[in-house]
Amino acid sequence: MLASLQSKGRGFFLLGILLMLGRPDLALSGAMPLESQIYMAGLHESEWVFAGSDISCELRHKVPQFGQAIFRRIAGDDLFFRINSFQPIPEKLEGTLREVSPAWEHHLPDDLQQHLVIHTGMRPIRLGRKPAGWLLTSLSKGQVGSFDFLDWDDSRRQVHVRLSPVKFQKPYREFKQCLSQLSTEGFETLKESTVLFALDVHDLDKKAKQRLDRLVKYILADEKLVGITVAGHADDQGSRRYNKKLSARRAATVSNYLVSKGVDAGIIRKRHYGESRPAIPKRSERARAANRRAKISLTRGDR
Repeated sequence: MLASLQSKGRGFFLLGILLMLGRPDLALSGAMPLESQIYMAGLHESEWVFAGSDISCELRHKVPQFGQAIFRRIAGDDLFFRINSFQPIPEKLEGTLREVSPAWEHHLPDDLQQHLVIHTGMRPIRLGRKPAGWLLTSLSKGQVGSFDFLDWDDSRRQVHVRLSPVKFQKPYREFKQCLSQLSTEGFETLKESTVLFALDVHDLDKKAKQRLDRLVKYILADEKLVGITVAGHADDQGSRRYNKKLSARRAATVSNYLVSKGVDAGIIRKRHYGESRPAIPKRSERARAANRRAKISLTRGDR
C-alpha cells in the first residue's frame, strides 16, 4: 500500500514538473518517449516571407534543420500547405496536427486539429484547403502549429515540427491581400490556348506575345504541370507540303518563345498538322484566319 502511494506521489510530482516546463503534450499523453526532438525557428531567427502576383500567392517559413513550410494558392485552385524537407523521409508515418501555446504564454490550448499521414520523400507534410486555412488562422492568433509523429528510426522518440508565429502578421496581411486579387484565369481557363498568325507568316505579333506572356506567368506558377503540347496549323492556301512546313515553323516559334521566357524546354512537345485539322472547316476569310494558328495545351500530373 505504502509503495503504491509512493508510486502515485512520484507520478503526480513528475506531472507537475512537466506542466511547469510547459510540456503538457508529455504530461497529458499517458506515454513518455525517451527523447523528444523539436524542430522550430528560435525567437530571433523566425521569419515569414511573402511573394505574390495576380497568378499566385505564397508564404514561406524556414524550419531549421528540417525544411521549408509553404502556404500557397494559384489562380483557379484552392489554398494548400506543404513542408519540403531537407532530407527525404524514408517511410510513411501516422501523425497529428495540433495548436500549441508558445513558451511565453501560460494557457494550454493543445487543440488537436486532425490526424494526418507523413509521406515518404521530400514533401512529407501536405494539407488541403480546410486544414491549411485552420493552420493560418491559428498562426494569426499567435499560436504554434505543431506536426507530431514518431521518429522513423526510433519509435520511442517523438518528433515535433513546429511553425513559429513570430514575425507572421505583416506577411500574412500581404498574403490575404494577394488572395483577394488573384486572377480568375486558372488551369481550366488556360489549359487550351490559341495564338493566331497572319497569312504566310510564322512570326508572333504583339497580341500573340501578350497572350503568351500571360500564359507563361501561369505555367511558371503551376507546379502540377508536367507537359505542354504546341501544335502548329495552317489554312488551305498553298500546297499541302508547304503548309505542313509552315505549321512546323509556327509551332517552333511558339515553343522557342516559351523557352525564352523561362519555361522548361524538357516538358514541351511540338506537333504540326498543316491544313489537315482546321478549327473552322470552311474556305471563307474568317475561317482561314482562325485556322492560321498554334494551339498550346497544358497537362497536369501529381508532382
